[in-house]
Amino acid sequence: MRIVSADDAAREIARVGGRIAVQGGPAEPTPLIEAWRRAPETAAGLSFCGLFIPNFNRIDYAALHERSALEVFLMSRDFRDSAKAGRVRTRPLGYTDAYRFLMRERIDVGVLNLAPAPGLFLSGSVSADVAPAVFFNARFKVALINAAAPRIDDAVRTPLFNREAFDLVVECAAPFLDAPPERADLDALAAEVAALIEDGDAIQFGIGKLPGALLARLTDRRRLRVRSGLYVDAVLDLLDAGALDPDEPMRGGVAIGAPALYERLAAEPRAHFAPIPRTHGHADLAMIDRFVAVNSALEVDLLGQVNSEVLDGAQVSGIGGALDFVRGARASRGGRAIIALPAEAGGRTRIVPKVEAVSIPRADADIIVTEHGAAHIRTLDLDARAEALIAIAAPAHRAALAEAWRAMRQRF
Repeated sequence: MRIVSADDAAREIARVGGRIAVQGGPAEPTPLIEAWRRAPETAAGLSFCGLFIPNFNRIDYAALHERSALEVFLMSRDFRDSAKAGRVRTRPLGYTDAYRFLMRERIDVGVLNLAPAPGLFLSGSVSADVAPAVFFNARFKVALINAAAPRIDDAVRTPLFNREAFDLVVECAAPFLDAPPERADLDALAAEVAALIEDGDAIQFGIGKLPGALLARLTDRRRLRVRSGLYVDAVLDLLDAGALDPDEPMRGGVAIGAPALYERLAAEPRAHFAPIPRTHGHADLAMIDRFVAVNSALEVDLLGQVNSEVLDGAQVSGIGGALDFVRGARASRGGRAIIALPAEAGGRTRIVPKVEAVSIPRADADIIVTEHGAAHIRTLDLDARAEALIAIAAPAHRAALAEAWRAMRQRF
């Protein structure tokens, strides 16, 4: 283990070369990014890889140098210029498969942004989703020992790593990436989803504008359990309202929100951070009674197929964790898999005759919710399914959707 500056680490990583796995989420390695920007030649020939969250992790690593490349599992508008130049490779994998990729494929350099911990250890802090995979699989390991990272010293609550296993260490004090709460007029949609969540349910929620509106409507529930891929700011509302089961730990992979969220969860004994196999693994989720998954989508078609990644022919996101959670919820005793989306956006219907891309197959569909109601389609036949989905579309589009279904039905 050698302690070096961020600039020296960038030069050493360039010497090793190959595929460089870096953390996304709040643990984006800011000091190294700044070093690569100061000396772009140290990024030449490197292929950066990670689970980067669209609209949150906005660094285009492929733009660091004209000979840099980027491998992603969720496409983003921020990567579009590099994608057009042929320097971005998108792998259409869900989170569990993305984790397996990071565990099994060659990782030449792994970069982790960690908090100090007692003795020989470093803490995964509030970002544990891919850290173990990167640590165990990378042949050359780089740690940012970040004095500004929220500190969690308990190995039960977050992964701990032996600092002596790292080849290079960069000591820094760089605050974790944070995001202000997203606000939108989704109260009507949130109300429809909230009506499906009962006392004692285990809930999962994604990123974006809906979770804040939804969780604010669940403060009157009791004994809720958090079993999610991430924590968002509105989780604190549930904590403060006494809506969470006092005897059950919360479990998530990362926290994405304001610094107050990170600090509060780091100090909260019930807040656990776990890698993707624990947060998204189908077997683990199936063992959780009454597991309710709530995820968003770009559009849903009359067959029940869900598109969460392609808009107007452009790849704007990826499969993410939604498919994992949907399948886990369907396998859970008393579980429910909810896909929630506004009925229209910009005057355009989001209940459509046929989706542009299938992120969640129709065989996995369960409950589709818009502000106009909930369509429980898990066991419905094709005609009943289409009828239920048309009924929750925006009223102005229902006649056109019914006519489209009649035309489609003649071809079956």
